[in-house]
Amino acid sequence: MIVFRDTYDSRKKEIEEFIELMEFLEQKENEREDGVSKFSKFFHSGENGIQLTYQSLINILKSNVSLMIYNIIEYTVANLMDSIYDEIRMHHLTYVDVNMSIKALWRKTLLKSASDPNANFTTFLKKNEDIINAILEGKTIEMKSRNTLPAGNLDGISIKETFASHGIQVRTTSGNFRPDILENIKSNRNNLAHGAVSFVDAVREDSISDMKHNEEFVVGFLEELIDTVVLYIEEQRYKMA
Repeated sequence: MIVFRDTYDSRKKEIEEFIELMEFLEQKENEREDGVSKFSKFFHSGENGIQLTYQSLINILKSNVSLMIYNIIEYTVANLMDSIYDEIRMHHLTYVDVNMSIKALWRKTLLKSASDPNANFTTFLKKNEDIINAILEGKTIEMKSRNTLPAGNLDGISIKETFASHGIQVRTTSGNFRPDILENIKSNRNNLAHGAVSFVDAVREDSISDMKHNEEFVVGFLEELIDTVVLYIEEQRYKMA
């Protein structure tokens, strides 16, 4: 958890510094000398001046910030889940030791490959046999976030459902829980990742101030998630009551 927290703080700082850069550029665009912005004088003067306009550059930077915000969401949720799985593994907990939610999630994870359209009844029987043997032999529960998270689709609803599947309730009444912001961030990430929209156009309608507010809400929400999972682990709620 210590390594995770250090990396989390580092990535949060990167986003904040990116936003500071955009605010600085916005300030230079608004500062005028002889009717020309200081941004233009710096970037567009001389033979080696760039051709990119201020607005295009800012839009590209905003798209990058949007991706960075999604990445810190995915990184945080994945590492919080793996922190729980690490506790289960370190304490050598078996099927009978973990709570009902994790029991169901573990079974679902093992049976996931049997739901593949190309899988047959033999595959289903084999997975069922693996589950039964693991329970009877008292094997330690093994899970990884890459198998339990909806990759590329983390928004308010999926995050709430992911934590609920472990027996953890997300504080949906918190002012930091903004499903609308989380949904927009996820949609922007998917559109950019799949090339459905350009970096210039993805978040064109959002101001730098909007991006900053979104980051503040998301960070507040993630901080609450971290505190919730830390308490969950400290109280060993992953165990059967």
